[in-house]
Amino acid sequence: MKNILIVEDSKTLNNIIKNELKSLNFDVKQAFTLKDVKELLAKNLFDLIILDLHLPDGEGSELIANIQSLTKTKVIVLTSTKNDNLREELFSYGILDYIIKDKNLLYSISEIIKIIQTIAIKDKDDILIIDDSDFICKQVTTILEPRNYIVSKSNNGEDGLKLLAKKHFDLLILDMELPDIHGMDILQTIRKQQCFINLPIIILSGTSTPEIIRNSLKNGASDFLKKPFVFEEFILKVDLWIDYYKQKEALKEKTQELEYTNKNLQKLVEQEVKKNREKEKLMLTKSRQIQMGEMISMIAHQWRQPLNAISTAINFLNLRVEMQNFDTKTIQEISDKINKYVQHLSQTIDDFRDFFKPKKDVQKSDFVKIIDKTLTLLEYEIKKHNIDVNVITKNKTEFLIYENEILQVVLNIFKNAQDVLTEQNVKKPKINVIIDGTKLSIEDNGGGICEDIIDNIFDPYFSTKSKNGTGLGLYMSKLIVEEHCNGKLEVKNTQFGACFNIILPKNTL
Repeated sequence: MKNILIVEDSKTLNNIIKNELKSLNFDVKQAFTLKDVKELLAKNLFDLIILDLHLPDGEGSELIANIQSLTKTKVIVLTSTKNDNLREELFSYGILDYIIKDKNLLYSISEIIKIIQTIAIKDKDDILIIDDSDFICKQVTTILEPRNYIVSKSNNGEDGLKLLAKKHFDLLILDMELPDIHGMDILQTIRKQQCFINLPIIILSGTSTPEIIRNSLKNGASDFLKKPFVFEEFILKVDLWIDYYKQKEALKEKTQELEYTNKNLQKLVEQEVKKNREKEKLMLTKSRQIQMGEMISMIAHQWRQPLNAISTAINFLNLRVEMQNFDTKTIQEISDKINKYVQHLSQTIDDFRDFFKPKKDVQKSDFVKIIDKTLTLLEYEIKKHNIDVNVITKNKTEFLIYENEILQVVLNIFKNAQDVLTEQNVKKPKINVIIDGTKLSIEDNGGGICEDIIDNIFDPYFSTKSKNGTGLGLYMSKLIVEEHCNGKLEVKNTQFGACFNIILPKNTL
């Protein structure tokens, strides 16, 4: 519902309604006379007309029959005329409502807006009427279809029950006196079936003795209306019962979802835990692959000097042989040097190979051993960047741990410190290491981490590096320490820079 025509000779009231509807983003046109209306209807198709019955040049009621028979335009009557016969007649044409203007115009306008908003969002709910009167069936259809209801009709009980079995309905309107089956029997038959236990049923009967009303309600009727019914009361009860039914069905569905969730909660939790572990495993692998690339670069640098020395020694030997100027002592000295370089190369490979071994079992270790391995692996990088590493051991404590995982964490913290010191061009770069039992502190003098982001540095894919940062290193480090080792990894700023603390449980060993 988008296009609305307001037909009202009072310009003040017309403008008030127009402004209210425009504020709700409806397209609104105005008419003040019958002539205006006819001209607008000849050129435009409206979803809704708000119609005053008494206009300066004629009666608005003359339009309703033509509008309803030629278009699907909905009509709300807004009038000061209190005429029950006219009201009944207009409802029989299918108007949405008959609203009386009173002293409280704002209330009348609010009623119009409420109807419009309800119709605009209302689903096409299905209603079945079982009544042998064609007049009643037509009357009900004329009243309900403009309100976005889909009405199916049956003139006898047997066909009505067949329709009910074939299609879902949101409401049943049932007559008591039918040609084949009494309405009370139909009511009892329906309520015996579990699928119809909550279906709203309104009894529409020409007989309304207290006994009939009481028996109808006791046998499962939701409500009872006597023929001929009051249109507004009928519409109100249809709206209320369908809304109640849909809310109850929605609550039932939510309840079933909660019951299913509760019943399968353990299984769902296990599935989510499994998914998270697989995700963590992939991220850990990715993090180690990144470190592996860095390590291979380190190996290349660490090998370059001994390889050059070996090449120089061999060239020196070849030159002595060509010149026939050599002796046993010289050859032995050069041979010893070459052997020393080869052993250094072999040890370098062993150090890096140990780091990459997938050790799944816990092993006895301590932070002194882990720092020694770290400095051995980073020896070239530390020398290259002239970083002064100061290690203080207050207390050496052994513990059972996944050593390579903790080594990965320490390496990552050292590499981050090195990157910060390099990027900040610190004149005298320094890393202080304090070992105090199961606590390891690593502090640099790179100026620290911005307070605005320090709480985010352990988040996945969050990186402070200007380039080549993946945001996985610290996230995986925290995961390893806290999830795999039941420890704690924290960071704080000191007067010199950032300080990372790895704290393992004292009962680790």
